[in-house]
Amino acid sequence: MSDQYVDAAKERMGAIERLLKGLPGIRGYVDKELRRDADKRLREMIAGELEEVKQSLYQVQRRLLEGKGLLWMDNIDNAIQKLQILIDRIKTASYGYAGLFDPVRIGAEELNALHRFDAALAERVVDLRMAVTALGSAVGNEDEMGTAVHKLTDLLADLNTLYNKRHEAVLSPDLLKDPGYGPEVEPGLQNPEA
Repeated sequence: MSDQYVDAAKERMGAIERLLKGLPGIRGYVDKELRRDADKRLREMIAGELEEVKQSLYQVQRRLLEGKGLLWMDNIDNAIQKLQILIDRIKTASYGYAGLFDPVRIGAEELNALHRFDAALAERVVDLRMAVTALGSAVGNEDEMGTAVHKLTDLLADLNTLYNKRHEAVLSPDLLKDPGYGPEVEPGLQNPEA
């Protein structure tokens, strides 16, 4: 997913950047800068998707108010607050890929592991969107509503946990060397270099 942004950044690379990239020792730095830009764009995309999910939750909330669903309002309010906090954290996160003079270095293997976190976050956003759709469909049915609310809150907790692990990995890249630390993702999304 993020490699489409890397490809777009490479296409916009100027002649001087291409020349610098050809110099020994500089190529990896330029590639990392492109990955940093791709990481930022991917996080912006994920935050944008989460904003859309939040708007859908507001619509469900309005339907609940109109349909006498006050019983579930606290749950929906809490979900919206947790979602907003996550959106803000994603929007304001540090890039995650160390630059030339940054004190924390992240190697190519760690970058690929970090990409698995990004892919898993994108997958979870899709799951969250489906949960909000199910919640909207459950309005008016007490049994389905309870199940849908629990599914939504569980997914939000999972998404927050995943983002927390990603944040820890950015601060301590050695965590990414442990193959069990990163999330499982669909095979087509695992490796940006493949």
